[in-house]
Amino acid sequence: MNKRFLIAVMILSFVFRTAYPGTTGKISGRIIDADTNEPIIGANIYLENTDFGAVSDADGNYFIINVSPGTYNLVCSFIGYEKITYTGITVNVDRTTSVDFNIRPETIQGKEVVVVGERKIIEMDRTSTAAYVSSEKIETMPVQEVDDLIQLQTGVVKDASGEFHIRGGRAGEIAYLIDGVPVTDQYNGGSSVGLENNWVQELQVISGTFNAEYGQAQSGIVNIITKEGAKKFSGRFSVSLGDY
Repeated sequence: MNKRFLIAVMILSFVFRTAYPGTTGKISGRIIDADTNEPIIGANIYLENTDFGAVSDADGNYFIINVSPGTYNLVCSFIGYEKITYTGITVNVDRTTSVDFNIRPETIQGKEVVVVGERKIIEMDRTSTAAYVSSEKIETMPVQEVDDLIQLQTGVVKDASGEFHIRGGRAGEIAYLIDGVPVTDQYNGGSSVGLENNWVQELQVISGTFNAEYGQAQSGIVNIITKEGAKKFSGRFSVSLGDY
């Protein structure tokens, strides 16, 4: 009984194998360091534009099974090493295609990381009160001159004669700077240099206590940072109408 059963199983196995031959192939190989000849552990090997792939083991060996017959591009990648692609790799049914990789170390070029810095609500190392107006903000404000920007800042008052006063101080107690260079008019206490709004990169108005580096100022400081030159010429044209 046992012999008959064994013979029947062998016959069925032979028929089954004949009726359903292998339909896939296999790719195998080894990943080694080209400089040290040491095996690379954990390298990624995959067939481009497919879901087939493998990871090299402790000896650097890898196996990709159940690959349909055809021609593929085989890619090997590992962190810190060059990425290699072998094109035209042919896979046949019931055959093992052997592909080895010798990869070399490569400098890692990471992606650019953009860190957005925001001004802290409370700056522990600053004792003065300061207002900052950027060029982007200036473009959205209903102003025509730099004086209009200064007048809109907290603690700044413009009298009937057109002179500024910061926190009740006199007009001559304000220091004006452009790119860090003093431009205070010694006769009337105002700025001796006029600028257009589109020249300003940032406007800084410091009131109250401020660092001794500025000097010659008692009530406030107006510091204007101008834009840098560009490779292309550009300009602005504006028209304003009013009824006086």
